[in-house]
This record gives sequence, C-alpha cells and structure tokens, in this order.
Amino acid sequence: MSILYNGGLWTVALILGVSCGYVWALSGPRRAYKILLYIAITVILGSLLLPESHMFRRRIIEGLNWWKWALAIGIPVFGYGLLVRWIKKKADAKNDP
Repeated sequence: MSILYNGGLWTVALILGVSCGYVWALSGPRRAYKILLYIAITVILGSLLLPESHMFRRRIIEGLNWWKWALAIGIPVFGYGLLVRWIKKKADAKNDP
C-alpha cells in the first residue's frame, strides 16, 4: 500500500487509464467511463480530507500544483491560437468573391 500512497495524482491517473482500457477491451457500457472518472475525482477530493502529514495528500497537492502551472501557461497560448484562427477566418471570408 505504501507504493500507492506515494504515487499521488499520477497513480490515480494510471489506475483510471488502466481501468478505462479494461472497459474498452471488454466492450463495456459508455457510462462506465463516466463512473470511473467520477470515482477518480472522488478519490482526489477525498484525499484532501486526509491529515496534512499524510503522504498521499502531499503527492496529490504536488500534482495539482503542476496542473495549475500547466493551465496558467496553456490557457493564454490556446486563447492566442483561437484568436489567430478567428482573424484568419474573417480575413478569408472577406477575400472570397
């Protein structure tokens, strides 16, 4: 169990991915993917209720901090890409006869 405690967010993501692979391989119902996602979110949120000294909680928070920075960098880049695409569409529409 100590290996699972030390894994954190990446362990939850890996278990979710393997579980979704089994559902896909066994031709499971589509709602099973949503159920697995809800379970993973519940595990992540439930880990935040653990004591602050618990290693699993620390690892989850470290993983969430990584995603916070990834989103802080990714959202402006994605927004700029959407803006350029919108401007290109407007320019192409204006130049079409």
